Order: sequence, then C-alpha cells, then structure tokens
Amino acid sequence: MFPGRKVKTVTFIVTHQCNLRCTYCYETHKSDRKMDLETAKRCVDLLFAEDARNSELVNDRDAHGLIIEFIGGEPFLEIDLIDQTMTYFLSRAIELDHRWQTQYMVNISTNGTLGDDPRVQQFMKKYAGRLSIGVTIDGAKEAHDACRVDCNGNGSYDRAIKMFRQTGGPEGGRTTKYTIAPGNIHLFADAVRHLVLEEGVETLNCNCVYEEGWTIGHARELYRQLKVTSDMLRDSGSDTYVSILDWEAGEPLLDSHTQNWCGGDGRMLSFDVDGTVLPCMRYSSIAISSQPLYRIGDTDSGIARRGDDRRRLEELRSITRQSQSEQKCLECPIASGCAWCTAYNYERTGTPNRRVTYICEMHKARVLAQCYHHNRLHLQDPDHQPKKMHIPMDWAIPIIGEEEYEALLALERQCFAS
Repeated sequence: MFPGRKVKTVTFIVTHQCNLRCTYCYETHKSDRKMDLETAKRCVDLLFAEDARNSELVNDRDAHGLIIEFIGGEPFLEIDLIDQTMTYFLSRAIELDHRWQTQYMVNISTNGTLGDDPRVQQFMKKYAGRLSIGVTIDGAKEAHDACRVDCNGNGSYDRAIKMFRQTGGPEGGRTTKYTIAPGNIHLFADAVRHLVLEEGVETLNCNCVYEEGWTIGHARELYRQLKVTSDMLRDSGSDTYVSILDWEAGEPLLDSHTQNWCGGDGRMLSFDVDGTVLPCMRYSSIAISSQPLYRIGDTDSGIARRGDDRRRLEELRSITRQSQSEQKCLECPIASGCAWCTAYNYERTGTPNRRVTYICEMHKARVLAQCYHHNRLHLQDPDHQPKKMHIPMDWAIPIIGEEEYEALLALERQCFAS
C-alpha cells in the first residue's frame, strides 16, 4: 500500500506485575512497578518528536504506520492506563495532523484471564477494527494448566479459552502461540490436536524456550511429539500452519548470510514502566536483574542521544550471525531456523554479541521431524516440496535411534528418486 515504507511496532510495558506465574516465564523478577499516565504521555510525545526529527528508529519510512503494543506482566491489569494512553496518542496525532491518526493499530499480548472485566470489554469495542489481541493457549486444558498457573497454583485454561474464542485472530483466522517447555513437551501433540481440530486454529506459532534446562531426553520427546503431530495434520487434511514444522529450517547457511536473526537490536523498540527506552522488552528489569540496565534512551534525553545510549545501539547494530556465533554454529549443516534471543545472550554472558546455544539438541530434533513431515507430504502430494536431510548421522542417532534414522533416509531416497 505504501511502497518502500514500513509499519513499526513500539511496545509499552505498562506493568511488571502479573496475575499468573507460568512455570516457563522468563519474567522472573515481577514486582508492583507500573507505568503512570504522565510517563505514558512522555513516551507518546517522544515518538512524535523522534519522527519529526527523522531519527534512526522512528521515521516516515520505517514507521509510516505504527503498531502500539501493550504488554506486561499482564497488561490488562492496567486497562485504564492503556485506554488513557491511546486517547492521548490520538489527540496528539490529530492536533499535529500526523499520519498516525489513521495509520495505527493496537496490539495487546495477554494471558486472557481478565477478559470478563467490563473495562476490557469496553476497550475492545472502542477499538474494534484497530485492535489485535493475542491470547496464549497452550493446547487443551491439561497442557495449558501444566504450566500456565495463577499465584495459587490453579490452572488458567477455563478463563483464557473464553477470551481466545471471543477474540479469534486477524481477519477472522484463529491464531495463537504455544510455548514448548520441559513441563509441557510431552503434551504437545494432544495440544495441537485440540487447537486444530476443536478450536479451529489456523496459525499456530510455537517454539522451544531458549533458557537452560533442555536434555537429550527432551529432544527425543520433541521428535516423537512432532511426528505424531505430523501424522495428525496429514490424516485430518488440515492446512493449519504449525511454525515448528516450517520447511525453511534445517538448511545450511552461506557465509554471506550475516543477519542477526533476533530483532532485539533496537528494531523492537520498547518503553519500560519508568520511560526508559529499551532495544526490546526482554531487556527490562522484569526479565534481567543480573546485568546492568541495557538502555538506549529515555523520555528526557531521547533515543540514542546520550553517548552511552548511542554506544549500546551501535553495538547492537554491529552484531552479525558470525560475530556472535561459535565456530560450531557457523559450520552447522542445519543452521537455518535455529533461533536465539539477543537479550538472553546479554543476560547469560554479559554481552548481546555472544550466542547462547542451550536450544541446540531441540533444533536437531525439530529438523529431523521436519524431514519426516515434508517428505511424507510429498509422497501424498507430489507438488509438495520434499526436504533433504542435512543432519549428520552421529547427531541424529542419539535422538531417534539408528532404525528410525535409516527409515528417514529411505523416505528421502523415495522422494528424490525421480
């Protein structure tokens, strides 16, 4: 619609508190800190000021349209602030006759448990057509409640599913995100079955947590769960997109592929509760307390205007796949699709430019399952692209065993025989 121009997401962290205590949550330093209205207004004013000066991160080309994202903690704990912030944002846009008075959307990431609050319902009606609400549903009740519990240890499925069914997804399609963690990995296939066949989910974004704790046993279980999932999707004829089975992962990368996969280098601009500007919300003190604050600005000085803020942004922008990776990662024959979190790198190593690789075995298991999935689909439909298995035998056998590895090779030969 606007050639060469982009939409930018800017995140407002409105609270460090949450009414859930999900077992896999990386926000391990929750508190009662929250954003007040004056701080929110200063954040809004800063966005307009940065755009007016055509700054590096906020300008007409990279932020022609704006997605204003509210997150926590649980953002709906601060629904009044969210409503007041949007009122101020739109009043300023109209006052300035700014493009954002029409080129904007609102996004809220929520656990879905506060959907019955009349204020939340009113806000949803007020911004209908401009509002996207992401409700995380980790499958059926057992899988969801295995990890997503409240402060008293009670599951949250019954409350969350109600809001999920009400909000649906973009353009009428149902979308949710499933976070795969050690506590729920054994329930993944049943969870996908529930989400796809019973809840009509059309897009399921799912990934393994990046944090330390995975074992080779978890990798074996992930392969088993993904294989069952693949069979279910194929047998049911479902065309649901399940991201962890995406074809593109598991391919070798050329030396010319230098991009830092993670957007936590300033592209995911975030305001913390006190107006501090962060490269992404994962750098907030709700997530990181073991390292000095990694800020790139504030509402008083602006974005990357102070020397130390500018230095941090330049450091982030200099990160490449090569600069942060060990040699084993650069030589990895299945490197594509192996993800990392720049902020978690910083949390664990003291620098965003040193890649943490706790997810390695899980990526191998994922790639093996993808080969099974896409090659079986190719045999069913020759137009479906088959997949070469680039993973070495000595990587595969500890996860799936020699017999299964030979079966995958036979399946590959069958697909590529012609």
